[in-house]
Amino acid sequence: MNRTRSLALLGLVLAAGCGPKEIPRGPVRGRVTLNNQPVAGATIVFESKALGVAQTATLDADGRYEFASYGASGLPAGSYKVSVSAGRFMQPGEEIPLVAPKAKSATPEPKKTVAIPDKYAKAETSGLTADVKAGDNSSFDFDLKP
Repeated sequence: MNRTRSLALLGLVLAAGCGPKEIPRGPVRGRVTLNNQPVAGATIVFESKALGVAQTATLDADGRYEFASYGASGLPAGSYKVSVSAGRFMQPGEEIPLVAPKAKSATPEPKKTVAIPDKYAKAETSGLTADVKAGDNSSFDFDLKP
């Protein structure tokens, strides 16, 4: 009986050590500009094939963004390729546009985005990268060129 308890206790200790490990994360925020002018309403994507992570954020009216997911701030530490493309995802509280225009709604129309050069739409061609470190990171700012 004593041996059975010892084996059970050993099993619990081993199982506790084999659980999911906490992945170190770092805050990721910054600003995107085109010729020093804010890029509003576009989408920025950080992707790392090595980590199996691809995360998107919508740029605000001043071109700023910040990543937060599942209640955790930032992204897992690692190297990322970055892309920026015109357009954005719907935001909470927005309605799907109808085919026929209706009376003015209380929801303001999103600002039109700046024309972003096509090369920035794909991580492979953008030339933009970010090395996210666990803990503090400086701002990841990108000034796009035509």
